[in-house]
Amino acid sequence: MKHNNLIKKVVTVFFSLALLASCDYDDVNQDPTRPGGDNVPLVAIVPAMQTQTHRNMTSVLGRFAGIIMQQWEGTDAQQLQYTSYVIGENDSNNPWNFGLYTGSMKDAADIIERATATDAPNTRGLAKIYMAINLGMATNVWGDVPYSEAFLGEDNLSPKYDSQEDIYEEIQNLLSEAIVDLEAEDPAGIQGSLIGGSPADWIKTAHGLKARFFIQTTSVKSDAAANALEQAQMAMESNGEQLTFFFEDTQNGGHPLALFGLQRPNTMVVDDYFANLMDGDPRQPFYMEEATGGDFLYFNNNNPNLFWSKLNSPSPVISYSEVKFIEAEALERTGGDGTDALEEAVRANMEFLGVSDAEIESYISNLGDASIQLIITEKYKAMYGQSPIETWNDYRRTGFPDITPNPDGSNGNNPSGIVPRRLLYPLSERQSNPDAYEAAIQAQGGHLLDDDLWVFPRN
Repeated sequence: MKHNNLIKKVVTVFFSLALLASCDYDDVNQDPTRPGGDNVPLVAIVPAMQTQTHRNMTSVLGRFAGIIMQQWEGTDAQQLQYTSYVIGENDSNNPWNFGLYTGSMKDAADIIERATATDAPNTRGLAKIYMAINLGMATNVWGDVPYSEAFLGEDNLSPKYDSQEDIYEEIQNLLSEAIVDLEAEDPAGIQGSLIGGSPADWIKTAHGLKARFFIQTTSVKSDAAANALEQAQMAMESNGEQLTFFFEDTQNGGHPLALFGLQRPNTMVVDDYFANLMDGDPRQPFYMEEATGGDFLYFNNNNPNLFWSKLNSPSPVISYSEVKFIEAEALERTGGDGTDALEEAVRANMEFLGVSDAEIESYISNLGDASIQLIITEKYKAMYGQSPIETWNDYRRTGFPDITPNPDGSNGNNPSGIVPRRLLYPLSERQSNPDAYEAAIQAQGGHLLDDDLWVFPRN
């Protein structure tokens, strides 16, 4: 779907979207000229919220998740350290502060407040969807995080950390409220969105996201799979109903993976585990190309076939294929047969990438009957490039795919050497919000990469 040119012109009057002067968008996300005050229209804030959210999915946190999950590996600089699980407090400062809490989540909270004051329920519903997405990323990575007191400004500069269990409940509440808001009559409709789609389309997306966050709780909630199945069956029914953000084909607004490839060439390549897993898969040439010396590269500015690392690559809000993978898993967990849903998930992913019909049918004919292991492994392949954090979430709750921890992965922050279970809270929180920070660490039983989160206990 194409950006609305009128919206982009209005937005330009008020502010410039984040310029990517370095490899990490978070460093420069907060434009000092971004609008402030009570009279800023919603059309000037909504695009910033959306753009930053889609950067959050595939920039710093996405790279951490993709490296941890052995889709990528570092060959130089910080990425080489991350591959050995040397990920410290400083490494999470920017995504926490600029990507989330003063970035997309702050914008979402601002939109919710303004939309309430101006009686714009459809736009408020959109903001609640994006708040849920970002809040989900935050709790997936860190566990207990600030939310209920996070956006009070000067009224509370030391917000408490809400428990992860409460955060998951709030995510579901936000999505339920978003559905109600999007069902409401609103003459202005959804204001400022860079993604097309009617309120009905966004309602289906909200159901898909509810399915995502329900399925993530399968280790701690007995009704998680049944709830996920119910929501997945109310979500989008084709790739055509999938709502997708498209990055700009420029070095100011391009996709984070492409920008990282341009700015830090070959400091991160495709991990051997993932390259070998994709050998013979018709999606492989859409994900990587083999370089001289045997490495597989995820980025080559001269290769337009590398689907997820072009400047104008897409970013689904949640993909139709992900919803079908969730449905397949939920069916298996509730006594049904997930084979048809699994096949549809793979087909949808391949069609979105542009794989030929003949290759799709040949691959699917050899899939076999669904099982949790097969579903999660196929989902791991399909989610490459679009949402690496989801592959990490699946691994932490199911143990699939069956990756081997990096043999050099034991260090002071990860003494057991296992595949990391979380990231450390950022140094900025230890310095600026120490009491709440310490309370959260005590509540979760530690502050190491190998400490479990409530939602992802080791079996």
